[in-house]
Amino acid sequence: MNGKTLSVIAILGLVTAMAWAGNADYEATQREHLRYCERVAQYEAEVARGVPTEKLNGHSDFKNVAEEHCPGLRPAR
Repeated sequence: MNGKTLSVIAILGLVTAMAWAGNADYEATQREHLRYCERVAQYEAEVARGVPTEKLNGHSDFKNVAEEHCPGLRPAR
């Protein structure tokens, strides 16, 4: 193999690795958003049922993004 061929192979390998890493980051971000939404929904439901504060699970929408990032989540009232 000549130097040009090795360079092309190296560049293709680098591009492939970057694409794989980018996809892994995207999937991790999606899982994080889903977990956040699930915890907010759990918290909201327990608050609506009157669960005492010290026994609440999940968390409030402390990022103030649930309305935008959690489709289908509506305040439990």
